[in-house]
Amino acid sequence: MRKYAGKYLLLLIICVLLGAGVFVYLEKKDNVSTGRRQTLMNRVSYDLASAGEDSMDIKLEEILRTNNWEEEYGKENVPSDVRLVEDPGTDGVNVIADHSTVISISCDGESCGLLVFTFEEHKVTEDILLCELLIAVVFIVACVFFIYIDRKVIRPFNELADYPERIAKNENADQLPESKNRYFGKYIWGMNMLRDRLSGDTRKLRKLEKEQLTLVSTIAHGIKTPVANIKLYSEAIRSGLFREDGVPDKKDSEVADKIEKNADDITKLLKDLLDSASKGVVVFEPSTEAFYLTEIGEFIKREYENRLKVLRIPLNIDQRSNVMINSDKTGITRILTQFMENAVKYGDGSGINVIIEKNEDGYSFSVRDKGSRIPDSEIPYVFNSFWRGSNAADVEGNGLGLYEASFIALKLGGDVSCRFIEETGEMEFEVFLPL
Repeated sequence: MRKYAGKYLLLLIICVLLGAGVFVYLEKKDNVSTGRRQTLMNRVSYDLASAGEDSMDIKLEEILRTNNWEEEYGKENVPSDVRLVEDPGTDGVNVIADHSTVISISCDGESCGLLVFTFEEHKVTEDILLCELLIAVVFIVACVFFIYIDRKVIRPFNELADYPERIAKNENADQLPESKNRYFGKYIWGMNMLRDRLSGDTRKLRKLEKEQLTLVSTIAHGIKTPVANIKLYSEAIRSGLFREDGVPDKKDSEVADKIEKNADDITKLLKDLLDSASKGVVVFEPSTEAFYLTEIGEFIKREYENRLKVLRIPLNIDQRSNVMINSDKTGITRILTQFMENAVKYGDGSGINVIIEKNEDGYSFSVRDKGSRIPDSEIPYVFNSFWRGSNAADVEGNGLGLYEASFIALKLGGDVSCRFIEETGEMEFEVFLPL
């Protein structure tokens, strides 16, 4: 509402100016009408006074019979009745009573009668009030319309605006809640279809990437053994092991050096191939911006509160600091999204605790849950690509979520960790970003 205060103020100013304009216009119109009526009455009284006292009745009948007042003065300024009344006692001053105007007619300096003009009642005050009321109603209706548009269109749109961007960035995004909203119901349905389609394609792609990496790894490890044997043979040639006299030969040594160099080149190529295959699975380039730590907690609450209510999993966000941080907010939320997804999938449903704080060394974001514990012997491997623990046999996944979290944290200059907290019986996943 505060965002649109300026627009409401502008609308109010426009309505006030419009009301003032209507008031000035009607007042001016009323003054013009009064002037025209006065001119008409003066003209008639002058003509009657010129006719003389004996012929005023005849002259008045002639004026009424031949008048073209509507064309000259306007229909609203033409009297509905004009009467001549003899009243020698009138002092010649205009008198208004019962919507009639009485003008004294003088003959030779003496009053010789009264001319009574009856007009339709002027309702300029009522007209002004009616117009002002109409403008006030227009203002109220416009405000109600703006409020309706804000709540039914703008706010829902703002809530949906970042959803396509999150999907495009391959962020883990829940389905949008189904809605019968006449403006966005079909859009939400279409976005959920797109999300399901992309999620399915992503799973297939991850599976293919895993198979590719497995194939590359298998080939690389298969080649390592022959290459190691080749290096052993080159060393044997260099030492003269295959010569009858057992004495090393200079030419044999040169050949052995070339063989060993080629073997080393093959080994380096295999290492580069494995590294590139692993790193190509996750794409992320940090973009630093300034934001408050509370924005991270608000993101977690906005993304998971409704979903966890449906699953009956309590969510507690412990926001211990509200300082400004310069980092990549999208990267941090992607890391915490992976932690939250793991907590939902592997937790026992008793609750998820999120802790956000700043200490002397940097900023830490952790997600804790109770449930399926990772064996201590497997903890060193949880952030490896395509690795899945022994507790994940019956849970859908590809082994890339925590690897992605580790990859992004490294790009941000931080680190991730996993541990089991004996005191609370919780598994904790934490990302730490140094100052």
